Amino acid sequence: MLRKSSGAPLSLIGLIVAVTIIPVATLVWLGWRLLNQDRIVERQQVQDQVENAADLVTAALQRAIFSSEQRLAPDNLSWPDGAVVLVLGADRLQAYPAQRVAYLPVVPTLREAPERIFERGETLEFQKHDLPAAANFYRSLASSPDAAVRAGTLLRMARALRASGQNERAVAAYDRVTTMDDVAVFGAPASLLAIYARCKVLEKQKRWPELHTEAQSLQSGLYSARWSLTGSQYKLYVDDVARWLGVAGPVARMSELFAAAAEVLWRDRTSMPPSGQQALPLDGQNVAVLWQSTGSSIHALIASPQFVRQQWLPAINAAVNDRDISWTLRDEDGRTLFGNSSLVTPTAVRRARDAGLPWIVATALRDPAAQEAQFVLRRRLLAAGLVLVVLMATMAAYLIARSVIRELAVARLQSDFVAAVSHEFRTPLTSLRQFTDLLRERANWSDERRQFCYEAQSRATGRLTRLVESLLDFGRIEAGARPFTFEELDCSELVRRVVDDFRLETRPAGYNIQFVGNGTARVNVDSEAISRALWNLLDNAVKYSPDDQFIEVEMTRLDGNIRIAVHDQGLGIPTHERAAIFGKFHRGEEARSRGIKGTGIGLTMAEHIVKAHLGSIEVESEPGKGSTFTIVLPVKANA
Repeated sequence: MLRKSSGAPLSLIGLIVAVTIIPVATLVWLGWRLLNQDRIVERQQVQDQVENAADLVTAALQRAIFSSEQRLAPDNLSWPDGAVVLVLGADRLQAYPAQRVAYLPVVPTLREAPERIFERGETLEFQKHDLPAAANFYRSLASSPDAAVRAGTLLRMARALRASGQNERAVAAYDRVTTMDDVAVFGAPASLLAIYARCKVLEKQKRWPELHTEAQSLQSGLYSARWSLTGSQYKLYVDDVARWLGVAGPVARMSELFAAAAEVLWRDRTSMPPSGQQALPLDGQNVAVLWQSTGSSIHALIASPQFVRQQWLPAINAAVNDRDISWTLRDEDGRTLFGNSSLVTPTAVRRARDAGLPWIVATALRDPAAQEAQFVLRRRLLAAGLVLVVLMATMAAYLIARSVIRELAVARLQSDFVAAVSHEFRTPLTSLRQFTDLLRERANWSDERRQFCYEAQSRATGRLTRLVESLLDFGRIEAGARPFTFEELDCSELVRRVVDDFRLETRPAGYNIQFVGNGTARVNVDSEAISRALWNLLDNAVKYSPDDQFIEVEMTRLDGNIRIAVHDQGLGIPTHERAAIFGKFHRGEEARSRGIKGTGIGLTMAEHIVKAHLGSIEVESEPGKGSTFTIVLPVKANA
């Protein structure tokens, strides 16, 4: 009968789907096409804004750079911090301000005394190895009015004194040369050689504090371009200074970056176009170079990142100040040099060569979502209307289908429940009938045998009574009409009494029910209701333990609660079924497949009862290893 009645609702569901799906699908398709068209229009407008922003940023940067190009004139050699002007001639290179460039590819030749003046002293020093005589000869020239002669003499005298072990007198001689920047000895500035030699002496004598001070002075002079040096000279001294100061290596400074850029420009000066712009990546940093040819020389501006930020980027910021635009300047490898490093799409790009700039310009909207405001309302209304129609059709179909499914489910549950209750009633009734027939047919049985039959009838009657009371109580609990009578009692005695009664019930079946009490407390409970909840848990443990007939009830006190745990070694509960075991009429797949009897309301009733006592039921289970159901009840205050 159930199959016949279920055929019509299933057909009705199919008819509803067939009638609603075609117009709903058509409406969805049309709405989707309209939304896509609106998005295309929006993307085009956003891309137009991004392209306009790229043109705006490019123009602003071009104006700022052009302003600097206009200042590249022979008589305009003063520039703010972070920039250097180079004047490249046929065979000479000048930097303005000179102290901002650490070294140059070509340097002016300093005046140096002729070697013949020192021939006699060097003969005594190197050929005859007469160091005192050489030192005396040099000393005779040390008061020469010619600074070049005096510097050459003092350095050679200090060398001879060092060779003879007179380090202090050698240092004193070096001290007299440390201010002679405008003359050379051995092709290098005399003062630089003197300071460097002093450091060597201090290093040999292991006078570390003095060496550290002298090395810092040498480093300061190198970094500030006190001496006109070539790159190889500069790096030689800088490496030794780094060693003396105990650093891992010389740190790249802006003056060194300017020097490296000067070397590149000097190397390429003959192949450079008359004017241009270029970005040079040097030592992990990027400098911009502008140059113009003025006949016999080239004027080039080297702009550091600091200069770019202070002199050129403000023009971009002023141009986009009132616009929702993000921008970035990148090198040819795509690395971000200035601006926002992470642009959202869509973006617009202007190549460096096409824009006549040192860098690639990229722009995007800072907040594309804000630009969608004019499109959002229309799309929302369209989408809302479409969703509303679809939801109404879907909801109508769902409600009808749900009603049918619920009716089928209720019918199935009722059928299963009636079958389960009938089976539960049949067993004790069959037992009653059998023992009643035996008593009637065996009138001559002994009193002992009759007593056995009476006890069996009593157990069957008790089982029927409990089943009927369970059904009645379940109905009252479901309706919220079950009154609870709370009284204060000893929890241990209550549990022990229920376990003893259940043990008598299950002893004929061979089950061993053990009670372990670990502390007790006074609880405020409805003894009949709690007894029924515990009985249901014990009954479940027996039903689902067909192979292991040992059941343990353990009572403990923990954290202000009484915990009554029922342990079994039975079938266990699969993980996917644990959430449903307290549902009304629920019976697991294992119970149905094994034909384990039950009504499916025992755990539901137990949970209702425990919750009414402000407690809870905890479950721990593993398939094949048994289950533990624990009733947690609050202990009465001061108990």
